[in-house]
Amino acid sequence: MRWKTTAVLALLLAGLGTFFYVYEVRQGPAREKAAAEKDRVFKDVESKEIEELTITRGAETIRLKKAGDHWALAAPVEARAEARPVDDLLLSLATVRMEREIDPNPAKPAEFGLEPPAAEIAFRAKGQERRLRLGAKSPTGIWVYAQEAGKPAVFLVSDALLRDAQKPAADFRDRTLKGIEVQVRGGPTVALQLKGTDEWQVTAPAAVPGDREQVSALLEKLRSAKIKEFVAEPPRGPDPYGLERPLKLALWLGEGKDRVAKTLRLGKVLPDKKAVYAQREGDPTIFTVEEELLKTVPTTVTAFRDKVVFTYDRGKLERVELESPKGKVALALQAGAWRITAPASLKVDEGAMNDLLWKARDLRAREFVAEDQKGLARFGLDRPQVRLTVWEQGAKEPKALLLTPAKEKDLAYATAAGPVVLVDAKALADLGRSAQDLQDKSLFAPFDTRDVTGVRIQQGSETLELTRRGEDDWQLVKPKTGKARASRVSDVVWTLRNLKWRDLVAEQGWAPAQYGLEPPATTITLTGKEGKTLATLAVGRREKDVTYVRVPGEPPLYAIEAKSLGQIPSSPEDLLL
Repeated sequence: MRWKTTAVLALLLAGLGTFFYVYEVRQGPAREKAAAEKDRVFKDVESKEIEELTITRGAETIRLKKAGDHWALAAPVEARAEARPVDDLLLSLATVRMEREIDPNPAKPAEFGLEPPAAEIAFRAKGQERRLRLGAKSPTGIWVYAQEAGKPAVFLVSDALLRDAQKPAADFRDRTLKGIEVQVRGGPTVALQLKGTDEWQVTAPAAVPGDREQVSALLEKLRSAKIKEFVAEPPRGPDPYGLERPLKLALWLGEGKDRVAKTLRLGKVLPDKKAVYAQREGDPTIFTVEEELLKTVPTTVTAFRDKVVFTYDRGKLERVELESPKGKVALALQAGAWRITAPASLKVDEGAMNDLLWKARDLRAREFVAEDQKGLARFGLDRPQVRLTVWEQGAKEPKALLLTPAKEKDLAYATAAGPVVLVDAKALADLGRSAQDLQDKSLFAPFDTRDVTGVRIQQGSETLELTRRGEDDWQLVKPKTGKARASRVSDVVWTLRNLKWRDLVAEQGWAPAQYGLEPPATTITLTGKEGKTLATLAVGRREKDVTYVRVPGEPPLYAIEAKSLGQIPSSPEDLLL
């Protein structure tokens, strides 16, 4: 009969497994949610649904209102609110749970500190106003007596809600970083002030625009900075930590009477530990932080100053002129496309033009040598080597960027509408472009590679012909027949489509035989529907890193990068599977 016992045990085990699955896995989350909801004071309220909130503490009132996507203080002052403390309060209120009921109908609420209450929170959610009164703490000190408006019962809730409700109004005010000050070893202070939402202005020792990227990098480093170790030993000797004349970094938060500074003092460097002694102002504790933090703090006006030399709105440009040792080039936006208008009417290489404009906009000052443009002749900028002028739609005057070599070979003087600065000399070459540099050098008009139905490669007396029978189905039809490798044929098609010339060797009147083009070493032809020619390239002699080519029927001779042609198939074996 053992098999019967085994069967019964198996059935019991299966039943327990099913019970565990249903009870723990399927019903577990729902049961946990129900348990959490059971004791909530405001079961039908979510924190995101609260639109207005008022905290009353005796004669003091704090009122918060939702204003679009943020919160604002309406009393005791009108100001933008800080998101973190408001969110914490809303979450505490919406999720507050009744620990247990103490008295269903107290005769003297004052015995629980509820008449008057320590704090009363009134809020509006989904158009309905609710109130919660918070009184004295329970004997254990971790609970607070509470009473919901309109209901007599007194119950216990966590004292965390009372702590949030007793925060001063200043804690709810926006504490956005408004200013930065840096002082090095008792020297002059460099100060910055936030202007608008994300622009910084250096206010001392001179009033100049601040470098937003530099400030962002500093703040990011501060956010990630961590204490390496605490210093336990008392100071020995005069200023062993270098904190009597430290580098001071002060972050100013808030405005008006709520303006406060958080100051970090950085002292002596410990090279072997790659650390630096540090101390918070007002706190005697000394600790070390990464030396990299000290290196990140800018200490001069120049370091904090906005180093952008030339600004413009790319989307509003309608004309561009460029003068350099390579000549004068004029470009204009015509029917939504850019075109070179002088010295000749030519199609623009959009990539080359964008590169020119981005390099101008990305130019950064290394040093500031003059605050205005009164003495441009002193720097040779009255007759600049490079002048880039742009016209923006709707602007009364164009904007110009001037550059010329400085005495130091690796530097150049530059100016736009602001100060005279030193920049990398590389900018002279980056911006000194000719019409040919900016011209579209494509050998063929754009075509869709999917429209190519035939390829012919002729090398001397040998001709390879291929025809397309499907998207990736190419067949060699001459001099042999067979299925060709689609990837190999695709390489040829894409090479011709994207081919660009490097140099315009001659526009006309050149001798084809001199360049290996009579006859050409190779001729590649791509055809489309009904045998229409999409592209034909005659390839001539290779010379060092260039190969001479021409488009049959057109007069110019071009030189292309020799490697740009890749390996042209020369036999059926190069193509067949």
